[in-house]
Amino acid sequence: MPISLLLSLHDEVFEALVADFLVFCNYEVHAAYSQKDALSFSQDGNFDIAITDIEDEKDIRFIEYLSAIKPDADIIALVHEQVPRELLETLQLPKEQLLPLPAALVSILEAIKLTDQSRQTARFRALTPRKIGSLCIDKQNRTATVHGQPLSLTLTEFTLLDLLADNLNMPVNKDEIYPKVLGRPRGLYDRAIDVHVSSIRHKLQHLCCEDLCIESVRGVGYQLCQI
Repeated sequence: MPISLLLSLHDEVFEALVADFLVFCNYEVHAAYSQKDALSFSQDGNFDIAITDIEDEKDIRFIEYLSAIKPDADIIALVHEQVPRELLETLQLPKEQLLPLPAALVSILEAIKLTDQSRQTARFRALTPRKIGSLCIDKQNRTATVHGQPLSLTLTEFTLLDLLADNLNMPVNKDEIYPKVLGRPRGLYDRAIDVHVSSIRHKLQHLCCEDLCIESVRGVGYQLCQI
């Protein structure tokens, strides 16, 4: 089954060129000629990877909304040279998914292939339960145990714990957590994730999980730490 791509670039001529090239390379491409069109397509349409470009902060917000609508999709961003590095860092995208403009068509193709390889690796990892100390996470069945005892989690709590486990001993920014866990950007004075973290902590303590803890990282978010 071919990889499905969503294409949304500011330059319509360049977008048409990229779309024709990727169709020639046997990809399924939906070309959205505005960000509004791209978000509308994301509501009902399916895609694996979105390719967009970044000129300013509005484009960062667009990517955040796109990720909130389709948290399982990956993003490849073509970056205009005037974009500050600190602005890009808020997206927390892997470096192979950030391409400086002007970008050759073969460079975009290579980025798609690398991103797809990462997706395939993630799928393979999801098939094998992962043990971290006394905690065992089964991504495929969306279940977890502590000392072999079932850890009773809601789907949201499991998704959050799984995300923190994937970043073991590393802080995860709340701006990343909200789209991936709740499917929406973080709101002003939003405490929803804090409530879910509190619940997970209580459930881990109830099963005497003493070799792991969820720590608050001031001004950033949370991290799962192995003691």
